Amino acid sequence: MKILGKLVTTMAVLGGILIGGAVVLPSLTKNRSSEIAMAIDNVNPLVTTETVYTATSVQPVREFTGGAGEKEYEYRLVTYNAKGQARTVTFDAQWRLKRGKYLAIRTKGQNVESWQAVAREHVPSGVRQNILMA
Repeated sequence: MKILGKLVTTMAVLGGILIGGAVVLPSLTKNRSSEIAMAIDNVNPLVTTETVYTATSVQPVREFTGGAGEKEYEYRLVTYNAKGQARTVTFDAQWRLKRGKYLAIRTKGQNVESWQAVAREHVPSGVRQNILMA
C-alpha cells in the first residue's frame, strides 16, 4: 500500500511539473528567436497556431549559405495578430523580400510554419493600423 501511495504522489508531482511547464513556457519563449524556443513551442499542446501579419520594411538580419549551397536570408520582423498584439518572429527565406509587401505568417508560438505575401485587403484593418505605426 505504501508503494502505491508513493507512485500516486510521484505521478501527481510529475503531472504538475508537466502542466506547469506547458503553461509557463510560452511566456518564456515569446519573442525569442532561438531554435530551443521554436522547438518548445512546436511540441507544447497549449500553444495555438495563429496567423500574424507584418509589412516587409527591413533588410535581412543575416545572409548565409543553406544546406544545398543556396543563398538564404534570415528575417526578424515585428508582427501583429488579429487582436493587435505584437510579437517578434524570425524566419528564413531563400530570396530577399521586396519592401512594402504584406505578409501573412502562420506560426505556432515562435515556430514559423509558413509565410506568404498577401494583398493589403487580406490584412485585418486594425492590424494594418499597427503596421503603419510601427
